[in-house]
Amino acid sequence: MAGASVTSTNYRRDKARKLRSRDILSLARPRDWVSRAVRQAQLDALVRLVPATVAVQILTAAVLVIGLRGSIDNLQLGLWFGTALLLCFLRGIRAVRLRIDPEYAQAHPARLGTICLVITMLAALWLVPPLFWFDAAPPSEKIFMCVLIAALLSAGSITLVSLPQAAMIYIAIVTVGCATLALKFDSMAMFMLTFVYAGVLALNVLSSARQFILHTRDRIELKEQGEIIKLLREFEASGSGGLWELNGSLRLTKMSPELLSAIGFTEDEVIGRPYRTLLDPADRIAGLSTGMRSLFTDLEEGNAFKDRAVPSSNRERWWSLSGKPMFDERGLLVGWRGVASDITEARLTGNDSVRAARTDPLTGLANRLLVRELLEEAVMRQSEGLDGCALFLVDLDRFKLVNDTLGHAIGDQLLVEVGQRLSKAVDSGGRVGRIGGDEFAIIWHGPTERADLAAVAEKIIAELSKSVSIGAANLHIGATIGIAVCPSDGLREEQLMRSADLALYRAKEAGRGGHAFFERFMFDEAEDNRLLEQDVREALSSNGLTLAYQPIIDASTGEIVAREALLRWRHPRRGDIPPDQFIPIIEDAGLIHQIGDWVIREACAQAARWDSRMRVAVNISAAQLSGAGLSKTVLGALASSRLEPSRLELEVTENVFLGDDAATLTSLERLRALGVRLVLDDFGKGYSSFGYLSRAQFSKIKIDQSFVRGAAEGSKDCVAIVHAILALARGLGVETTAEGVETEAQAEVMRCLGCAQLQGFHFGRPVPVEEFAGADEAVRHRRSA
Repeated sequence: MAGASVTSTNYRRDKARKLRSRDILSLARPRDWVSRAVRQAQLDALVRLVPATVAVQILTAAVLVIGLRGSIDNLQLGLWFGTALLLCFLRGIRAVRLRIDPEYAQAHPARLGTICLVITMLAALWLVPPLFWFDAAPPSEKIFMCVLIAALLSAGSITLVSLPQAAMIYIAIVTVGCATLALKFDSMAMFMLTFVYAGVLALNVLSSARQFILHTRDRIELKEQGEIIKLLREFEASGSGGLWELNGSLRLTKMSPELLSAIGFTEDEVIGRPYRTLLDPADRIAGLSTGMRSLFTDLEEGNAFKDRAVPSSNRERWWSLSGKPMFDERGLLVGWRGVASDITEARLTGNDSVRAARTDPLTGLANRLLVRELLEEAVMRQSEGLDGCALFLVDLDRFKLVNDTLGHAIGDQLLVEVGQRLSKAVDSGGRVGRIGGDEFAIIWHGPTERADLAAVAEKIIAELSKSVSIGAANLHIGATIGIAVCPSDGLREEQLMRSADLALYRAKEAGRGGHAFFERFMFDEAEDNRLLEQDVREALSSNGLTLAYQPIIDASTGEIVAREALLRWRHPRRGDIPPDQFIPIIEDAGLIHQIGDWVIREACAQAARWDSRMRVAVNISAAQLSGAGLSKTVLGALASSRLEPSRLELEVTENVFLGDDAATLTSLERLRALGVRLVLDDFGKGYSSFGYLSRAQFSKIKIDQSFVRGAAEGSKDCVAIVHAILALARGLGVETTAEGVETEAQAEVMRCLGCAQLQGFHFGRPVPVEEFAGADEAVRHRRSA
């Protein structure tokens, strides 16, 4: 402990010797951040004392004026006191505003030059009494004047000690007044003592100011060291590198020797340099690197960042940058401090956290972060004409089935095998990564002609379509691939990712097990869907969606027995948007629950106003059947509208049974328990299982319009299918409705075959509630005809 104390004392002595008097008294603006912080602390300390000092000065001036008013002209006294009062008042008001108004302090900060000027004016005012009024003053006031000037000299050296420049000016001027008084007393001894006293005060000011500056600097540096240690712990810097600092103008103010050595610059070459000219001197990397653009954005907007990986200006190294903004005591941004680490080798072959953060723990392949970095590298090399660059996104087919039936352990082993097969298929032509779930990415740097890329895709699909044996299980999967090529499909990493993803989506739509190249129309369609999604959200919030109702007719009597509620959207610029265009967008955007619930509530509210024998039908999507939310919505809609549950029909299509069958049946059972009628729509068109008809206890089957048209045209297959459906319905005791009836001939065929209800344009198009009267009249006219 004693040794530590001696070391600390010696350290402070060394710093004190380095702090020269001319540095203490310098009026120049400090160059480094710590010295500027010390100067600000000096100014703040002085400003805190201003209100008290001006009060004392005003009180002292008032006492002096009262004592001299019988011997000195009142006009002179008034002018002098008024000037002193005004100067002190303005100084005090400004000091108070600087302390309580941060915006004013930022716009009009305290400055050393201004303070020295004000102190000069105040000190000069105190020269007036000894120079001009001393001879006319009575003896008692002369003594008072001598004591007063001496006291002011001492007080000024104490109150201004934090700012020695102003203190020295004040002491020098007031000393002139003291010396003048000594000469007026014809006392050479007093005259000499005045300068000795002033010299002692000056030395005391320098000593006290030196201690103040050293204490303040120690405090700031200690705080800085603590923040650096915290910074290193927080960012967990690894690799080779060091520390860096920027000022508020984003210019470099500090860089550790380790970092300077790593980048091959000297301190003089980087200090004062804008950060952009160091990271991207040709202003080219930011156009290709997402990481570099994100880094620039964070620095410009004042956002802290961590582990931001960016390529070096010569594109031979990769750096991980972390940084946080620095604020002064008033909360103003004054600079940045951070850590830089060279991760070139560590991210690919290291064993530390840098490598771990870029590796998929299951397969050992590159993860999404490293895939992005590798793709940026490939884009930059392609821009220099060194290599080709293409991106394959590979999505596994039937992988979910493996996970659901055999468990995640088998699924994980399958993913490892897929990764190995992909690496083998790609070989040295690219780099494989897993970017999530059952989706893989391949950064290809070989030939990029379409025929070559198509051959690679077919090879991958063939390799992944081979059976995989894991334990006793013999698994069969496949793959679908989307391909994007640089530069035609994108000049940046995120553009290529988006293009390949759109191509993958198109390949899935085409039936899986194939590949697709990105085409421009894919982006146009995706952008159009994005804009439509925005518009449909706006339409939902502004009541832009409406319901139209299509009549369902009793086949024997021709009377309207029900109406089907159909969602309609009239776009303000595009006109009527077909449901098959905007319904998928609603489902993809996750709005189907919100909009579906509104449709149920609105349809029930309208049906409550109809004839008590007429039902309303509402379509339900598979997504709405998940959970218990739909049954709660239906129960709420029935309660608020007071509609009989049996008058509400909920229509589902056969594809609702393609997912979780048990969960689907549970949801349907909850709905049936409320008393509503369940209807199986488009029966026979898609996935069919007669078991679900009885297990879900449907009240009605709707025959798909394709069979209706085929039967009316005399197709034996369609007639046989309709006969089978009707026989099945009679056996189960459920109603049947023929959909898509557009002519009287189709209607007559369905009647003859025994269908109970008919629906289609022949009996009326979907119309809003306001047009019911005209539509019903048309149905009655057709029935009488």
